[in-house]
Amino acid sequence: YAPADARAAFIAVKDAAAGYGAHIVAIPRDNLPILTKQGTDEPLFKAADDFESVTQVRANDGAKAAIVSVGAPSYVAIEAADKLQPEGTAADVYIVNGFPVADDFFDGLGEKYPGGVVTVEDGLIGDRNSGVRGFAAYAATRLYDSHVPISHVGICNPAVAPSEHFHLVWEHFGITADNIASQVKLLAG
Repeated sequence: YAPADARAAFIAVKDAAAGYGAHIVAIPRDNLPILTKQGTDEPLFKAADDFESVTQVRANDGAKAAIVSVGAPSYVAIEAADKLQPEGTAADVYIVNGFPVADDFFDGLGEKYPGGVVTVEDGLIGDRNSGVRGFAAYAATRLYDSHVPISHVGICNPAVAPSEHFHLVWEHFGITADNIASQVKLLAG
C-alpha cells in the first residue's frame, strides 16, 4: 500500500484488514492535503470506497502525456498537471495506491500517451551510476516495449539530502510541481 492521503490510508487499512484480518495500526508519516476530485472540493477517497491499485485523478482534454505518482507526492503531481493545463500542455494523472499494480494498467499506456510518462515517488529511484530502482524501474520495465519517452522524479542519492522536513527533501530532489511540469514539457517536446 502507498496511500496518497489520510483518506486513502484508511481505505488501504480497511482493505488490508479485510484480506489479512487481525489488528492493524496505521500511523500517517506526513501531513498531506486531502485530495479532491477534478474541478470540485469533493474528497477523492471516501471511507466506503473499495481499494483500487490505481486511481485516475486528472483527465484533461488532449492529454498526450501522463504523470504516474506513488504515495505522498501525488498532490504535487496533481498540482503539476493543473499548472500545465493553462499553458496548453495537457497531462493526465494517475495515483498508484498499492502493489501489485492492476495487470492491465500499463497495457496501452505508452500508445495512449505518446508525449511521455513521468513517474513520481519519494522513494529511492537510483541514478545513472546505480541504475533505476523502485517504482521508476518497474514502470520503465512495463513501458519498455511501447518506446514511449519516460522520465523519473524521485530520490537519487539520500546520502546528500537535508533531513529536517520531507518538503526540504522533496525540493532537494526536484519532487516539486515545477520540476514535474518541466519533465512533462521536455518529454512532449
